[in-house]
Amino acid sequence: MPGLDFNRLRSDISMREVLDLLQFVAVNGRGDQLYGPCPLHPAGQEDSRCFSANLKTGRFFCHQCRQHGNQLELWAIATKQPLYDASVELCLRLHRDPPWIHRW
Repeated sequence: MPGLDFNRLRSDISMREVLDLLQFVAVNGRGDQLYGPCPLHPAGQEDSRCFSANLKTGRFFCHQCRQHGNQLELWAIATKQPLYDASVELCLRLHRDPPWIHRW
């Protein structure tokens, strides 16, 4: 099984693209920082601000479920898949070729 260039994936796929696939709707935000209900668990309220995502750094954090990470990890958690499988699926969903690493 070929490897994936995760560094290239993190630079090629934005947090915004992942949030859009998860149908995240920000309640408010300022600049590159967005706040809203967590796409990983039922927040209970549509105006919840427990989830924070930074579009510039590609990082997220939920103050309720305590999940955090980058955009690839967000997709993996949301789809309940290992990071490798989730990253390949994310590329396919975004109509991009996965950046494979072939050693020999």
